[in-house]
Amino acid sequence: MAEVSLERILVRAPNWIGDAVLCLPALESLKALYPSALITVLTKGRAVAVFRHNPAVADIIEYEDRSRHSGIKGRLVLSGEIRERRFDLAVLFQNAFDAAFIAYISRIPRRVGYARDLRTKLLTMPVPATREIKSLHQVYYYLNIIKALGGEVPAAPVPRIYLADEELSWAEEFLKKNGLDKRVLIGASPGASYGPAKRWMPEHFAKVLKDFSFRHDAVPIIFGGVEDAEVCKTVSDLVPGKHLNLAGTVDLRQFMAILSHLKVFITNDSGPMHIGAALGVPTVAVFGSTDPALTGPLGPRVSVVIKKVDCSPCFERECLYNDFRCLASIKPEEVLAEAESMLS
Repeated sequence: MAEVSLERILVRAPNWIGDAVLCLPALESLKALYPSALITVLTKGRAVAVFRHNPAVADIIEYEDRSRHSGIKGRLVLSGEIRERRFDLAVLFQNAFDAAFIAYISRIPRRVGYARDLRTKLLTMPVPATREIKSLHQVYYYLNIIKALGGEVPAAPVPRIYLADEELSWAEEFLKKNGLDKRVLIGASPGASYGPAKRWMPEHFAKVLKDFSFRHDAVPIIFGGVEDAEVCKTVSDLVPGKHLNLAGTVDLRQFMAILSHLKVFITNDSGPMHIGAALGVPTVAVFGSTDPALTGPLGPRVSVVIKKVDCSPCFERECLYNDFRCLASIKPEEVLAEAESMLS
């Protein structure tokens, strides 16, 4: 399809932050394949921030599925908004039937995505979701769609998030107001929306932050959304001395801007993990129930700490044995050693 002249492309991006970050190399490959086309991203609110200021993206449509785009009537409203833009091609990174259905009723003439979730007949170019592609890192899952269009798959794809000058300036001023502009900063994200089987123990996070801060005269910053307030408070209560708990107090772009100033970032397997890696921040990721070979962080300065046990990876949200043995076997000293190795 690469030889076809396309002016406007709609990309239905994933809804979750981590998945959205991992589709970024495919988005850039799509832009390289059709350099003159204007690419619009359609995604839900939580993932919109991932695509802001990306040079491959001309515009973003927020899929407001809980308000004006909810239900059948809302889907028709969204479809009308899409039809007005007269897209030539829809590229569906999102897997659901809904993604293909909306592209279809929006009368986009060319629609490419994986042949799954009962949507094959709604696509003009259904891509087989083979066992082989599912066995590779998720970044290649999205790139394989661009390959089907005739695009290039980079040998070592790395997602990239772009910050605007005003965002970086805001972070510098924020840190200055808090007396942190000349301090060594270490960050931690102890939450994980997937479930407790991906959350390392809060007391372990606190131990690493406390010991790292003592050794390197650093100030810890604890990050999380509103939903992470409880676990972030638990960590904060266990960390002595000067530190910040920013759970629920900054938006995602502000989090990114502050994160870019860290010397090291410690996190569970989560959306913030992928953001840290995509910003080039030294990132130490603790893995429990999932497999870093499939969803690990990709970037120039990343490290994964994982302990294989007899039941891992189980990919469960809750521990089937209720002892979280894969996470409990990871000691704070091991994560601390990885964090210190990042300083060099």
